[in-house]
Amino acid sequence: IISNVSVRDAGVYWCGAETRDTYLTFISLNTKVQLVVIMPPVVRHEGESAEIICPYDSIYKSKPKSLCKRKCFTRDRNTLNETVREEKETKTDRLTLNDDVTASVFTGTITGLTAEDAGKYWCAVTLERDLNYLHTHLIVIMNEGEEGLFI
Repeated sequence: IISNVSVRDAGVYWCGAETRDTYLTFISLNTKVQLVVIMPPVVRHEGESAEIICPYDSIYKSKPKSLCKRKCFTRDRNTLNETVREEKETKTDRLTLNDDVTASVFTGTITGLTAEDAGKYWCAVTLERDLNYLHTHLIVIMNEGEEGLFI
């Protein structure tokens, strides 16, 4: 049982059992479980900037991190996906990723929000493949004169 779960507990957990006896055959059972932590939604107005904050365990400080719209390992990844490496900043037209290894947090900042930016965003650390471990929803509220709330 895992209690008092926080975002720092997200990740992959392995369970295993082994039996060795001179009269028994070696048996190994491993189960992989991924704990996903959902962050509170980020709510911003159209045209504003949104910060998506991604805490991670300090053992991953030297690993590349990604912010993805949709899951990071799927083929239909959104074009906003970018990767940041240890203690560096990656910047594209509207997205900036910054990795603060001292605080074990990387942050994605999206500027000039539009309705198309609304949706689920995943924070990932790349190991052998992308590890999706945390997600949040970005909600974009349209400005006056336009209809809708986009999620």
